Amino acid sequence: MAQSREEIFTDLVEGQQIGPDHHRFQLRGTAHDCPLGQIWQADDVSTKTPINVSLIILDPFFLQNKSFLANFKKQIVRSKGINHPHVADIYGYFIHKGGLLFFAFEPVDGLHLEELITSNESKSLNIKQIQGLLTQLTAAVNSCAKQWHAPFSGLDSNFVFVNKKGGVKLLPISMREFFHDAQGMPGNVYSYKKSCSPQALGTDKLDASSDSYLIASTTLRILGGNEFSESDTPEQRDEVKIDRPQDISDQQWDNLQKALSGDSKKRFNSTGDFIKKFFPAQTDISNGNIEALEIPEKETKSNTTNINIKLGKKNISLKIPKFVIPLLIFLIGCALGFVSGVFSSSGTIDQTKAERNKWQEQALALEKELAISQTQLEESKAKAKNLEINNKSIQQQLSAQSDSGAQPLSVFRDPLPEGNYGPDMVVIAAGEFIMGNDGSDGNDNEQPAHPVTFSHKFALSRYEVTFAQYDFFALQTGRKLPDDEGWGREQQPVINVTWRDARAYTRWLAKETTLSYRLPTEAEWEYAARAGTTTHYWWGDESLTGYSHCTDCGDPLGGKQPLSVGSMKPNPWGLYDLNGNVDEWVIDCYTQDYQTAKADGTPYQIPGCKNRTMRGGSWFDIKRITRSSSRYRHPPDTKRNAWGFRVALALSE
Repeated sequence: MAQSREEIFTDLVEGQQIGPDHHRFQLRGTAHDCPLGQIWQADDVSTKTPINVSLIILDPFFLQNKSFLANFKKQIVRSKGINHPHVADIYGYFIHKGGLLFFAFEPVDGLHLEELITSNESKSLNIKQIQGLLTQLTAAVNSCAKQWHAPFSGLDSNFVFVNKKGGVKLLPISMREFFHDAQGMPGNVYSYKKSCSPQALGTDKLDASSDSYLIASTTLRILGGNEFSESDTPEQRDEVKIDRPQDISDQQWDNLQKALSGDSKKRFNSTGDFIKKFFPAQTDISNGNIEALEIPEKETKSNTTNINIKLGKKNISLKIPKFVIPLLIFLIGCALGFVSGVFSSSGTIDQTKAERNKWQEQALALEKELAISQTQLEESKAKAKNLEINNKSIQQQLSAQSDSGAQPLSVFRDPLPEGNYGPDMVVIAAGEFIMGNDGSDGNDNEQPAHPVTFSHKFALSRYEVTFAQYDFFALQTGRKLPDDEGWGREQQPVINVTWRDARAYTRWLAKETTLSYRLPTEAEWEYAARAGTTTHYWWGDESLTGYSHCTDCGDPLGGKQPLSVGSMKPNPWGLYDLNGNVDEWVIDCYTQDYQTAKADGTPYQIPGCKNRTMRGGSWFDIKRITRSSSRYRHPPDTKRNAWGFRVALALSE
């Protein structure tokens, strides 16, 4: 008998792999409870080199609520584009067998702000360290609000992580949006209400002052002031008594009371204004006076460790509990965060890059002095950026390939109506390559070979669009279903579609997701197909069985019909079937050569062009046609049983 999703959820264990068949994650360590379910550390094993990630696996209880599911998908989608050093990168959400839902994000160390406060460790922070922590948190909240075009409004300190390196990492989800109108939910999901303004507890329209209240109430808790009740009504919160924290100035107390005013018009207009007023004259820690925590040592010697820190010409020797080491490293991150913190109206991040880089170097040196084990150090360095290719040139890409094989990529997909999803999208890093082929084995239309540089990353679908994906679009829009020739639908690549059909699919996808989906440009397609190589195919100059599906590529169905997507080996960037299987429409008008090709990879477009470009070759073609540089043309209103497409998406930096 199949397990229920509740049983699957409770039976999760270390070493278990979860996720859809094409994208698996292996659980590591043990689970930690959180208001949404369980937090796990895991390895993304969908690439050759496993990548560290963090997962939140949702309690199946929430999956019964359609409103929650709709808000969940909305928040994950809208937060994937946030690019900020103190906002945790979201990689996407996934479904495990039995309907278990989870999402993946950049690895975090596990210590969160709620633990820091409730364990009283926050009382060990000095004012500079508190300033660094709150500056980073403020910057993260502002970044989310800017991306969402709405206040953050519902901060849960369980989702404010304090990493060993890098300081604060805010998970970009608003618990208020999940649960503000929900009934019958577990009590722990409402812990976000501790920091809410009276207006956020009610139904009033919120403005930026609600976030200044949010940061101020968090400041109050960190400073040891009173904690607001999550059961407060808007009226009770409006009249709540605020206890003055110890060791703050009269001016700070005045600013704190102003930020916590029940009247939104009396508050600070932004979180940045509050932080700058609350910390107006603190010593600039950019001069190197980073202070270590002074925490009483434990009685048991085995629980302590000696740390020697050199600050300028001064050597400091400390004996502290081992459990404080991650916190101490976090505090160094806070110091860095103060230097580079971003306020909503200041734009200081661009002004402080040089200082930040200098202090990052010094922080790395300090970490080595902290006697962290190699394993801890490696884990602390795991970032979202290790899920993307950072190569800036062909030489860098080739070097990385030779060292580690297939590159770790960020993969995501976007939600669609009725619980469906768009294509799996692979993030392709910015870079440059040589497009075309000047050799005698190339065609005239592949010349002249020329450099193309992509200044921004983009995403390309991992597989060719399938019948299952296209059929859902067709049924949603009342279009005629394309003929499958009796070869099957579902995971077969969609065929018998015109260029206009393919474009219509991308426009529908863009409308449903509010993202700019489109057909790939010809340059994007070849850049991705080559995956950092300069040979005919990504694996070399000769055709190999199992790498491409074509008439003379060596597989039994070559010349007879297409294969299900993903049947051949992926290229080093995790993309399938770019060489063979079905020809793929791209967005460009066809031009007979590259004499007028653009160096930035933008498409060739003219009004009313008679032919659109097609790339990749198919099951019907000979292997020469499946070369990465090979190109053909066809009128945009024609279709065949060997023609399909994949989709692309521009990404902001």
